[in-house]
Amino acid sequence: MKKLFTNNIEIDSNLKTVTDTLASAFTLAKWNYAISKVTEVGADKFAIHRNEPAVNQDEIVTVEKNDNEVVYVSRGGKLEYQLAFQISQTDGRVLVTETFYVLNNFSLPEALIAPITKKAFNQNLQALKNLIEA
Repeated sequence: MKKLFTNNIEIDSNLKTVTDTLASAFTLAKWNYAISKVTEVGADKFAIHRNEPAVNQDEIVTVEKNDNEVVYVSRGGKLEYQLAFQISQTDGRVLVTETFYVLNNFSLPEALIAPITKKAFNQNLQALKNLIEA
């Protein structure tokens, strides 16, 4: 497992709301605009489909919820990854730290994929913040 990047964002909300939103795969399409369909395929396991071009057009994501952490593990796509969200309450705001780990031997050079992926995932975090704060 190789760490590719980390993003942070503060959200005006409470810990439970942020954790519950992240832990519900069915809300993904509301804050990750590339995702067009989420289908449950097992206990805490979801098939994700994107209509837009992406490294992973289709993938299977497992969602794990622990104390102050939600983890997505993606398998079945070209890029297999783990996306860990650390969640903490600070002065009426919630700090979300998102860390992206590559799980397989992905063929694109890290110097090429890391900045593009980091930016896209940071935009998704901003959309998550907008959804929760609305």
